[in-house]
Amino acid sequence: MNESPASTPDGSDPGPEALAEALSAEHAAVYGYEFVGGAAGDEDRRERALDAAQRHKALRDTLRAAAVERGIDAPSALASYPLPEERGGGALDAFAIGVEETAARAYLWLAASADTGLRVTGARALQETTLRGLEWGGELDALPGFETA
Repeated sequence: MNESPASTPDGSDPGPEALAEALSAEHAAVYGYEFVGGAAGDEDRRERALDAAQRHKALRDTLRAAAVERGIDAPSALASYPLPEERGGGALDAFAIGVEETAARAYLWLAASADTGLRVTGARALQETTLRGLEWGGELDALPGFETA
């Protein structure tokens, strides 16, 4: 994933690039949550992961439609994404938190778009990813989506 600047280096609208970045994050989130759903040893974690996968699929489809509507080349999903080596509950929870943090960074960038539709989508999705991260045991950052040192 790219770092998420407030604007592109030339000062132009980050919307198209941010939309592509958010869509890439959603592809990774769907893949990751489907993995967690299959690898989890307990029913609660499986159900939460599969529910999160469905929510990320809906966001992915929304972003893909937005890209098509705006004539932006929508990135395709990769064949695979990095997965955790550990399969224990704590490792899967930490992985899910990381998935949501990555999505939050992408949506923060999308929320800076000059395009009102993309901006609203980014802000709402940032809120959703933040809440999901908390549900997996993450901590609330003062500024969700921003990298912390």
